[in-house]
Amino acid sequence: MITLSEQSKKIIFIAFFVIFTIGTGYALYYFFFRQLATTPPATDQTQGFTNTFNPSGAREDVTPTTDTGTGLLPQTTITPVILDTTVQINPLAPVNVLRDELTQAISQGTDGSTRFYSPDDGRFYRINPDGTTTSLSDRQFFNVDKVDWSNIKDEAILEFPDGNNIYYNFETDRQATLPKHWEDFEFAPADSQIIAKSIGLDESNRFLVTADADGNQSTAIYSMGKNFNSVIPSWSPNNVVVGFSKTGTPQADGAEEIYLLGKNHEQLRSLIVPGSGFQPNWSPDGKKLLYSVYHSRDGYKPMLWVSDAFGQEVGRNRKKLNINTWADKCVWADKSIIYCGVPVSLPDGAGFRQESFNATSDDVYKINLSSGLSEKINTSEQNHPIRNPMLSQDGNQLIFTDAVTGKLYSYTLAK
Repeated sequence: MITLSEQSKKIIFIAFFVIFTIGTGYALYYFFFRQLATTPPATDQTQGFTNTFNPSGAREDVTPTTDTGTGLLPQTTITPVILDTTVQINPLAPVNVLRDELTQAISQGTDGSTRFYSPDDGRFYRINPDGTTTSLSDRQFFNVDKVDWSNIKDEAILEFPDGNNIYYNFETDRQATLPKHWEDFEFAPADSQIIAKSIGLDESNRFLVTADADGNQSTAIYSMGKNFNSVIPSWSPNNVVVGFSKTGTPQADGAEEIYLLGKNHEQLRSLIVPGSGFQPNWSPDGKKLLYSVYHSRDGYKPMLWVSDAFGQEVGRNRKKLNINTWADKCVWADKSIIYCGVPVSLPDGAGFRQESFNATSDDVYKINLSSGLSEKINTSEQNHPIRNPMLSQDGNQLIFTDAVTGKLYSYTLAK
């Protein structure tokens, strides 16, 4: 047996202690402090358009034909607009009460006034730029269900719950009765004609029609058949497109093909939208289209997109705006600036039933398509559900009706 001196024992103990300390330190570093290798996040790429298109063909009949293709879309990268909610463009945007009574069917006149219908007395009025209110006519129209205003003149088509439709010119006091089976009216950009859906009892007698504002000189331009609910009358500001038809070829990954219906049966290129529930909103020059759709990737909440929508550019430069709202809650200020009412909260599946969230309070966002920034406007009353938004003629006021109270408000916007 080897006998160690006290000196040797001390040396061995010290050596063991040093080795143990080094080992323990390395173990602590390895398991707790070393930098772990990271995997770059996957790029979110969604199928969509490339720069190659196929013409959609003439469509006097919007009923889809049988397709034998694959229905697959070319792979492309969607460029999202940067959402920056940390920037407040106005510390507190003032809220103005323009009318403290039930107000419906607001529309901007060419003189900068705000036209509206008062269901309390059945009359139409205008709020002038100086804040005064004047009557458009002494005529009374009770129980108007919907008002379709012209773009330039003080004239409108009044739709009633019993199906009656009346054209009325507030400037000349001229009135005309339109067919009861016509619905979804819209005026041409220069008010030269109207477009409507003519819904006959038989499927073979359902057409998209154009006519003079008083209903004369009507012409059936597209046969809708059983797909009349899939057709959206929507006259583009550049007078090229008169509507959309959601009857295109089924696409991969829940996308839909939307036909653009040309005024003169032009062979316009179709639009591929990445979801369902397509709701359009034309830019002022008719060259771009803001729209909302819903898809599982967004929890079936409405999502805003924008793309080119004119000539050979239809569908190009498609961008996801990362804003959960519907297109009819937005208004274009110019070709690159959009203001939107955005619900403060939406559950998954909200895109299926917009009417269930009409009472939800809205934030206001300013979207700049040129810079790619979305800015939240902070207001002193962040509790109004926005309906029928429009801008004042000088662009300084966002005017809207409260979807719950029906009162007329405006937010003062920062320039």
